[in-house]
Amino acid sequence: MHASTKPAAYATGHCRPPRIYYAIPSSPAPSRAALLTTAIVLFLLVAMPKGGIKFERIPITFSYLALGLAAVPCLAASVRTSTWNRPTVVCILMTLPLTVMTILKVTRWGYYEQGFALALITNVCVLPFVFLVCFRALGPALVHRRTQRLLVLCIALVTLFGLVEFVSRNFLGSPIEVPYITVNSDDVGRIWEKHNQRTNLVKLVSTYNNGNIFGICMLILGPIFWALRPARAWRLVFVAALFLTLSRTVWAGMLIWLVLWEPIFRRRPVSMLLRSPIHLLTAVALGAAGIFVLSTGTGFLFDQNLGGRLQALPDVEFTLFGPDMPFLGIGELTYTSFLQNFGLAGLLAFVAWLGAPVAACLTAEGLNALGPLRRAALISLTIYMVVCAVDGAFMLIPVIALYWLVASYLLNPACERQGGYTLELAKL
Repeated sequence: MHASTKPAAYATGHCRPPRIYYAIPSSPAPSRAALLTTAIVLFLLVAMPKGGIKFERIPITFSYLALGLAAVPCLAASVRTSTWNRPTVVCILMTLPLTVMTILKVTRWGYYEQGFALALITNVCVLPFVFLVCFRALGPALVHRRTQRLLVLCIALVTLFGLVEFVSRNFLGSPIEVPYITVNSDDVGRIWEKHNQRTNLVKLVSTYNNGNIFGICMLILGPIFWALRPARAWRLVFVAALFLTLSRTVWAGMLIWLVLWEPIFRRRPVSMLLRSPIHLLTAVALGAAGIFVLSTGTGFLFDQNLGGRLQALPDVEFTLFGPDMPFLGIGELTYTSFLQNFGLAGLLAFVAWLGAPVAACLTAEGLNALGPLRRAALISLTIYMVVCAVDGAFMLIPVIALYWLVASYLLNPACERQGGYTLELAKL
């Protein structure tokens, strides 16, 4: 890495000292096919994740259909052209134990609901393989300027649409639902049935059809969105949309984001200590605003039953590999559900599976070696690892797909080779 300076700006001696620029090796320019594939996948996953149809109660979404169709040609391209770095290999190895346990559980003991079993296999076994192996050839396209602008635009549009739909549904009595695009064709008019009622209001759901799913997905994408420096107006729209999910889990995730941003993204731990009172006041103001909007008492924020989740959870038996019975499903309390279905060994395997991108990257490279975009991805994954203890929406489209999409940013060495552009975007 060589340092160089811009020569003409300071020739007279009257300008400020020169700024040093580093010649960072550039990654190969992505092909048009790679850019188009990446753009389609990103748009469908982020902007219209629920658009599609249902076949025998199983949702067939265009976003997951695009993932499947793109996986095969991308796998061929990855085998021919991609090189393997250590963090990706370690990450893949860490996901294998839960993959094996999932296949054994479903094939040996069966399942109660076909949809639950299919969702489990897709999330645990298929999605990590698609993003870590098949889509490796899309690494340069993923961090291309046009792709990053598209990602920012998609996030901005779904939050803006969510605000418009929230106002239209709650105050004008006219929900905005476009079959096959913003909602599954079988779910038109059924938003009320998806646990979206909050006292006198319906949560902001946008194109995700559920307030908690939308909020969790935006928490996963949010730090990336912030690092790419959208306009201030779009940031306000984003924060307002998260608040109007009326989800305590999402509000807690926003506070976790505030706490992690200074020491990890800005790498200023002292600044975090100085800003802690501001974060506390922000949390108090957020809670007070929520109580005012919902016309509820403080019991809403400090519900000891976690919104009924603890009551719905049966007694958990501490076994090594789980009970000898068919797969039940993964509930909102994600860690506890894995303990219930797969035992202590399964819980440890899930922790390794979920933390694989973060652990692999930090042990191989360390935090100081990560560029701004990758540090933002690290925050995104950490937020989800915390909030899924209460509500992970693990079985629901497109939460885990977005989780591994963001993991692709963290594990993608092309993010560093795009350093000059990313650093400029990340100046907040």
